Amino acid sequence: MSRVRILAAAWLLCGAAMAADEPTPSSFAWRGTLETPGQGLVRVPVPADALARLQSPVAADVRVFDAAGQAVPFTLVAPRAPEAQARRQTATFTALPLHAAPAGGKLPPGAVQLRIEENGERRSLWVQMGQDAKAAEPAGAQRLPAALFDTRGQQDPVTGLVVRARIPDNVPVRLTFATSPDLEAWTPAPVSGRIYRFAGEGAPAQDTLELRAPLALRDRYLRVDWSGHEGVSVEALTGLLAPAKPDPERPAAVLGTPAADGASALEWQLPFATPLAGLAFTTSRGNTVLPLRVLGRNRPSEPWRVLAQAVVYRLGSNGQESTNTPVLLGRPSVRWLRVEATHGARIEGIPLEVRALFDPVDVVFAAGGATPYLLAAGHPAAKPVALPASLLAATTSTPLDALPPARVGAVQGGPAGEGPLGWLPRHVEPKTAGLWAVLLLGVLVLGGVAWGLLRQLQASAPRQE
Repeated sequence: MSRVRILAAAWLLCGAAMAADEPTPSSFAWRGTLETPGQGLVRVPVPADALARLQSPVAADVRVFDAAGQAVPFTLVAPRAPEAQARRQTATFTALPLHAAPAGGKLPPGAVQLRIEENGERRSLWVQMGQDAKAAEPAGAQRLPAALFDTRGQQDPVTGLVVRARIPDNVPVRLTFATSPDLEAWTPAPVSGRIYRFAGEGAPAQDTLELRAPLALRDRYLRVDWSGHEGVSVEALTGLLAPAKPDPERPAAVLGTPAADGASALEWQLPFATPLAGLAFTTSRGNTVLPLRVLGRNRPSEPWRVLAQAVVYRLGSNGQESTNTPVLLGRPSVRWLRVEATHGARIEGIPLEVRALFDPVDVVFAAGGATPYLLAAGHPAAKPVALPASLLAATTSTPLDALPPARVGAVQGGPAGEGPLGWLPRHVEPKTAGLWAVLLLGVLVLGGVAWGLLRQLQASAPRQE
C-alpha cells in the first residue's frame, strides 16, 4: 500500500472515530497555536502546562485542530523511557585510605607520596598502593577524611558514582572529588547531591551521585574527600557509564498552593491525571534538612499509599550550596498528593516549592495548508482517538522522533492551578458534593411542594363564623 493511501486510510479511520460527540476546540482547558515548519509530518512536544491539564492518564484528551476547527489525525509518541536503558557499571574500585605525611619524617615502606592544595597551601600525603595496600597501618599513622582510587584502567568516561560507605544516620554527607594523572596536579570533578541514610525501615537513602559532566578516568587517579563529617568512611565506589543516548528532559509544572494538615503535612488536589514521573522539591532556606514521605490516592475515600521517601536539603555556604535532586516515582496517576515530614521534622515555616515531573510526550501529525493548527489538551469527556504510531511511521523513512518540530506560539488557558473544584472542602469528592447538591435541591423542591399544598388546604378550608 502506498504512503498516500496509508495516510488517506488513517484520515478516514481517525475522522470516523472523531465524528461522534467530538468536543470542540474551545471546550479544552489548554489550547496553543502551532507554528509549523512546512507541510508534511511534523512533531510537537506537548508543553508541561498542557500535560498539567490532562484529565486522562493515557493522554486521551489531546487533540490537533486545523484553522477551520476540524480535528486532524495524529499519533502520540513517547520518547525513549529512561528506565528502558539500564546504565552500565564499571568494576568496583576499592578505597585506599590517605594519611598525613610526617613533617620531616620518612614515609612507611611501600608508601606513595601525593600532594594536594588545601586552603591555599601545599600539603603532603601518603597512601599504600598495590600489595602494600593490604598491609596493616603503621603505628601512629594519621588517617585523613579522604581516600584514593586507582582508576587508571577505566577506559570509558563515567557520568555517575555509586558510593559504598559507612555514614551516620540522618546526616546528608557531602563528598568532593578530584582527579590527577600524577598525584600532584588535581582537577575538581563536581557532583550533584549528597549521600545519606536515614534510620528506620523504608526510610530515605541515597548512595548515588551524578557528575555534572562526563568524567574521563583513563590514566588518572580519583580522590574523594569528606572533611567536616565525623563517623564517615568511604570503602569503595562503582562508576556509572553514560547511556547511548541522553535521557530526554522531563517537562515540569509547579504545583499550586497546598492545604496544610497540621505542622508536618501538606496536601494537594491535583488538577491533572497525567502520571507522575517524579517530584522536584526545593527550598530557599539555607541549612535545611527535611526528610519527607510522599503519598497519593485517587479518591478521598481511599487510604493513602506511599509513593516515595525523599530528603529536601540546602546545605553549605553561599555559592557552594548543595541541594537535593528530584525523587523519581513509579509513574502513578493520582488526584490527591500528600507530603509528610518524618523523623520528628516539621514542614511549617519552611518555604517549599514542588514541581511535578512528567514523561515527555510528542504529537505527530501531517501538516497541510489549513494553518494555523491548534494543539488542545484537557477535557474530562474526551475519548482516545490517537492513531497507532506504527501507522504514521509506515509513511516516512524518517524516525518519528527525528521529524521537524512545530513550535507552540500563543496559548489560551494559563498554567494549571488548584483542582477543578478546588473550592470544595478538603477530602470532599466532587461526586459526593454533587449528590449532596441534588439531595438538597430535592429537599427544597419537596419543601416548596409541601408549602404550596399547605397553602391550598388552608385556602379551601371552610371559615368558621
